[in-house]
Amino acid sequence: MGSSSLLSAGRCGVVLLQVIFVLSCCCCCCMGVRGDKNVAFSPCDDTTVEKGDGFTFGLLIGSNASFFSQSRNYVQQLSPCNVVNSHSSSSLYSNRLSVFRPKVDEISLLVVNYTELNPENFSGGGFAVVYAGSKFAAVSSPKFVANSSYHITSLSMVLEFDTGRLKTLIWKSDGCQACQGVSPFVCVNGECAIRSQDCKRSGGVQDCSLSIQLTWAGTDRRYQVFNSWYQINSLGQYSLYKLYTSLKDSLTKQYNSVFH
Repeated sequence: MGSSSLLSAGRCGVVLLQVIFVLSCCCCCCMGVRGDKNVAFSPCDDTTVEKGDGFTFGLLIGSNASFFSQSRNYVQQLSPCNVVNSHSSSSLYSNRLSVFRPKVDEISLLVVNYTELNPENFSGGGFAVVYAGSKFAAVSSPKFVANSSYHITSLSMVLEFDTGRLKTLIWKSDGCQACQGVSPFVCVNGECAIRSQDCKRSGGVQDCSLSIQLTWAGTDRRYQVFNSWYQINSLGQYSLYKLYTSLKDSLTKQYNSVFH
């Protein structure tokens, strides 16, 4: 499979390609300091970046089993850009794909509207995997997002770079401190969630779309240090939670008014 074949398949309708909202929460006066010099627009393109660039990555939602290949007693997590086994390939193609391109080293909020993704319909529930790169592939561990009982509403991820090249994708969690004791949230696997029966799509009143707080760590190709993870970690990982919730609600309403 070529490095961009999974993304191309999305354009052909084999998987759902949905470019969701990317909201930068950095000071606007800093946004125009450097232009975007990164010409890699597919999640499967290998690239190095510097501050001011955009960076493209993919997010797949599917069953936990679809992200792994098992041969005898050996289990291996698949890279979506390097699938060679036909059975594994067909499993990944059945997943739902979203593509994002946030600005490097800017704290961002990624909002995924569940309306067309239906993560609860996957066997064992829906899990999210973030990935980028082909030869230099980086793939996150699968993260539970929804089933017929619960919908996770907020996650946090750190993209770690070394000299501008993505090395690791790390899910972070505060163990539900952000929503502890706040109705209608419940804690599921250390993440804030809402019961599926309370979601709007099930006849309830709650917005159960998924928001992912994105930060950056490491260095760019010019050896400049990324500061966003340090900044948010110093303030408290979910210190922007209330602001994000308000902005997410605004974005979701705009999405629904345009597409529904």
